[in-house]
Amino acid sequence: MSLFTAGILIIGDEILSGRTQDTNANFIAKNLTLSGIKLEEIKVIQDQKNIIVDSVKLFSKKYDYVFTTGGIGPTHDDITSESISEAFNKKYEINKEAFNILKKYYPEGEFNKSRQRMTMMPKDAQLIYNPMTAAPGFILKNVFVLPGVPKIMEVMLINVLKNLKKGKPKKIMTINTNLYESKIAPFLKDIQKNYQECSIGSYPYFNFLSKTGGVNIVMSSWTMSSLDDVEKEIIEMIKLNGGNYSIV
Repeated sequence: MSLFTAGILIIGDEILSGRTQDTNANFIAKNLTLSGIKLEEIKVIQDQKNIIVDSVKLFSKKYDYVFTTGGIGPTHDDITSESISEAFNKKYEINKEAFNILKKYYPEGEFNKSRQRMTMMPKDAQLIYNPMTAAPGFILKNVFVLPGVPKIMEVMLINVLKNLKKGKPKKIMTINTNLYESKIAPFLKDIQKNYQECSIGSYPYFNFLSKTGGVNIVMSSWTMSSLDDVEKEIIEMIKLNGGNYSIV
């Protein structure tokens, strides 16, 4: 089975300073998983050209797909497009199709120099159309350049994913138990050894109102045809330790 990999670059000083809370990485991650694309890395970087250039080069070599968000607006600190041009040694120029799209979108006299900056892209870039505010993103090689505004990015991403080569969606199953993590940890370790192609994670929780707690055990695999055998072993382990369980 072909397994396609991806990395995400979240670009923006406002994310690193805490002024803006990023939700784009979560949305992209969920939709990549559903699309059968394995997300392997998320990196948040500042609006600094050399950092963007180096990060894009590295991610483009490591992963089948790279998704960037942020830095393609009309202001002086929106330098993602220019940086990606430099990363791939492409001329940074006005994209005629993007220019015509925005010229038609804005009322006469409002398509100013700042807004025209949003049509500057690497030579040979393929547009990612924006059905909400017209300003497009673009694709260059295996890098998909998207805006930072979540609602706009989300619509554009969904359209991008329709045309990508994908694998089978990741299989995921969750079992909840009232047993505590310290009780089941050694048993989960042994089960994990038997199923190297399956990732088994344990996530404890505690309800302070009811004074009850337990663990959500999450099994996931990109390559196994079924999680049934793993599920059976974990349920049997819970029963042997006197616990209750439910499939979430």
